Amino acid sequence: MTSLQIGDTHETVARILSTRFHFDAQVIPAGDPVAIGMAIREAQALVVIGLPTRADMERAGIEEAVSSMIPVVALWAGDGANEPAPAGISFVLDPAVGPEHLATALAALIARQREIQRLRMDTMSAMHFSGGLRNEIDTIQEELQLAASVQREFLPRILPTLGGIASAALWRPAAYVSGDIYNVMRLDEHHLGLFVTDAVGHGVPAALLTLVISRSLQTKEITGTSYRILSPSEALARVNAEMMQRAGRTTRFATAIYAVIDTRNHRMTVASAGHLPLIRIRRGRACEQIMTQGGLLGVFEDESFSEEQVDLEPGDKLILYTDGFEQAFPELGQDPAAPRLPNRRYLDVFDEFSSLADPKDFIAAIDARLDEEGQDFPQIDDLTLLCTAWNND
Repeated sequence: MTSLQIGDTHETVARILSTRFHFDAQVIPAGDPVAIGMAIREAQALVVIGLPTRADMERAGIEEAVSSMIPVVALWAGDGANEPAPAGISFVLDPAVGPEHLATALAALIARQREIQRLRMDTMSAMHFSGGLRNEIDTIQEELQLAASVQREFLPRILPTLGGIASAALWRPAAYVSGDIYNVMRLDEHHLGLFVTDAVGHGVPAALLTLVISRSLQTKEITGTSYRILSPSEALARVNAEMMQRAGRTTRFATAIYAVIDTRNHRMTVASAGHLPLIRIRRGRACEQIMTQGGLLGVFEDESFSEEQVDLEPGDKLILYTDGFEQAFPELGQDPAAPRLPNRRYLDVFDEFSSLADPKDFIAAIDARLDEEGQDFPQIDDLTLLCTAWNND
């Protein structure tokens, strides 16, 4: 508090207060900045004599109080009753109203000040906690970015072309990492393998499972100097056996589809483990689904997987994809905020671009359409699409 002049009206008010109410009042020497600062730090309220000017508000005592959120009461009985108080002044009181009025105001402000100080402590603790949490989040994001980079390294950089059969792929994770993975493999000089798997779930656990499955896929059985190319059903059975052998307390499931094409006679053999059917698109025809039977990988040890054989014709396209496409193209007129239910609109999109002979052009068109849909409907699931076409010899 500023020093009071003996005989001044304000000194009389302060003297009456000290006799009628129990409080500790301290007079701060105006010329001692150190004493002012120390006193303000311990104060619950500050009473100043007169209405401070802008210059007064910048003095050490009042500035310290305002910055520390300490209430400031100005005792002033000036003529400019309508003159607004400077920012930072909690109350302007006329000393003539009596000491009871001032005491009541101080009691209310001091009670409020205790709550303000508690809130400040809580805020400081929350800021400290949020700072640590922000560091943890930054670390997790860096690790997820690294995981995404590692997963991308497991994808084939160049898809092989064999016997006039070429491939292109679309791979779009919904987040940092994907529960989908694909591969196109040249098994020997006459056989091409197409593989897509989709781990049940999302995030890092699903991404790790896809890597395990892709590394567990056996395409050949080597005996001495000879080898035998495994059929799709046999290859999936071995992946399933490997998963069952590694199964722990937490069971992980996955779907998969594997096809082998013999480029000598252009016959394709395909087997599926609970996966969506392979789609065949012939020139000038609608999508044709190649159905196979087989349960999810990682459920039953003795699971069997049926096979289907298809003789390809020049111009045929084969589409292997994951179930994210069932929600990638919502029904027309659907509210973007509404839950997205599985549908078959993706088949219409595949038909729309079926005339594009080059797999790269087909994939580019699908990718562009997904970008258009993403403006209103954000991607909610991992998307993988593998397009293989026989265009020439």
